[in-house]
Amino acid sequence: MSDNVFILKVEISASVRQSTQIKFDDLRLPEAAVDALKKQQSVSVRPTISGKLREFLDRLRMQQRHLYDDCTIHQGDTHFLHEDYFQDAMRLIEEIRRDAARYNEQLQELWHEEYARWATMVDGFLEPLFTEDAEALRLAKEAYLSLFPTKQEFQNPIKVFVLGPNPVSLETASSADDHPLSAEIREASILNTTEVLKAARDGAADRACLKAAELLDDLDVRIPSKVGARQTGGNKRRGSWEIATQELELIATHCPGFENLSKLSNQLMQIGVEMQTGDSKTRTSAQQKFNQLKVEIRKELESIVSKRDATDGLETLKRSLALSGRYRDLLGQIQAAESQEQLDALYEGIQTEKDVYEQRARHLQQLFEQRTELIRASNINLDDVLAEVQQLNPSTTNDCDF
Repeated sequence: MSDNVFILKVEISASVRQSTQIKFDDLRLPEAAVDALKKQQSVSVRPTISGKLREFLDRLRMQQRHLYDDCTIHQGDTHFLHEDYFQDAMRLIEEIRRDAARYNEQLQELWHEEYARWATMVDGFLEPLFTEDAEALRLAKEAYLSLFPTKQEFQNPIKVFVLGPNPVSLETASSADDHPLSAEIREASILNTTEVLKAARDGAADRACLKAAELLDDLDVRIPSKVGARQTGGNKRRGSWEIATQELELIATHCPGFENLSKLSNQLMQIGVEMQTGDSKTRTSAQQKFNQLKVEIRKELESIVSKRDATDGLETLKRSLALSGRYRDLLGQIQAAESQEQLDALYEGIQTEKDVYEQRARHLQQLFEQRTELIRASNINLDDVLAEVQQLNPSTTNDCDF
């Protein structure tokens, strides 16, 4: 695993006002109500000035979120890019810039429409509040209408700035002459960056353990005939295995110890696709590999648990591994239960740690309900039911229409 890591920041902003806060005085509320709100440091009504500008910014920030999620690990607002994801990150940044330019062109054409909408909002908001003071209404309208950006300001309001990728240097120089900064500044830079990068890697490793726990939960209940697009993905949306594979692959580039799990998840994706093929020979072979691969994944997860320090994600993975055996025991006990009392005694086990094995708990719940119905049905005396039917004496009869 290469240690070439870079700091990357993509900033999306607008050079014009996006919203405004309505003054409490303009709301014409009782003085006591205004005083109470101000003492609580409450925020007044804050309408969006341009709906389209807000919509475009939200879209770009969603793309920014995808960029960070798909290509970086982070600690707070500091995002680290591994060199293996450089090309993908540059492609996504280019898409963000291209879309921002397109949105700016659209906003130029929408200025009159957006201003008209803001003016309508101002009229609808202020007129009911100033019914008896025309001059105050006029002044209030002028004040709020002046908040809308001018046509010139609406030319290119959306800005995209990219900082980096800047290389993260964690190497200590042999002398001060080896670095343009002073030794003290250089040392501080290394210490601070190392601290943040370690926290980002720890957080990423924790997420990998959580994702592995979810994957194990799914694999325990998944049979070959139930593998489809919801697992391997399709044209419209990514599958759960696909998401897990991509996340583990990204984390493995930053965090030692997850490389083999990443490889196994890639194999899982490939086998999942083969199990959906129309060729029966390929499908049968893939189903056999699938059962073997589940065992390998479990062993790899047990190995990870034995080597890593305790974190929330690791504890969840430990519980998932432990509950995997408990899940198999419950399956057998539910299927063997012969009375409602025996089933009720097992119910608490189904409810335990639902957050850890959601898929397994759902399967156990379904099996529990099926077994309950079977036991109830077996306790019904058919002779009593037949006698009850024979005693029925309808007072009226109607001809059937079929």
